[in-house]
Amino acid sequence: MDRTSRCPNRRNATVCRIRWRRRDQGGTSTLEFILVLPLLLLVFFAIVELSRAWHNVNILTTAAREGARVGSVSPAGPGDVFDPSAALARIDEILAAANLLTGATRAVTCATPCTPDSEVRADVSVTFETAVPFVLPMLQSLTIQQTASMRFE
Repeated sequence: MDRTSRCPNRRNATVCRIRWRRRDQGGTSTLEFILVLPLLLLVFFAIVELSRAWHNVNILTTAAREGARVGSVSPAGPGDVFDPSAALARIDEILAAANLLTGATRAVTCATPCTPDSEVRADVSVTFETAVPFVLPMLQSLTIQQTASMRFE
């Protein structure tokens, strides 16, 4: 029995054909969704992980800049020896607020003697580990490093 024989009159034959086509394509949308879903998930997780990495870069930039700023205005010790403790404490404060303190390496240096117009340099690095390693294997373990320098006052 063909599809048009189920239609009672010829006027509704077009409507009947459209209804049959809809019935014939019932599982097509499900199949298309199953085929496209892995690609959509890959794109979604890639966006999330790259956003997390970019957030960490911004936090490290802020920490290095703040460390250099605090170090540049901290008074030098006797004999123009630079004391980085206040700058390191400020870097630790920023990294702890972002939950990045564990495993972070940081250093604040100034050439000896640390006189006005000397360069104060702050280096901060953290290892970024992805939460979904099977999506972006190149980001499984990535070291992010930021440096900032300012003039000692």
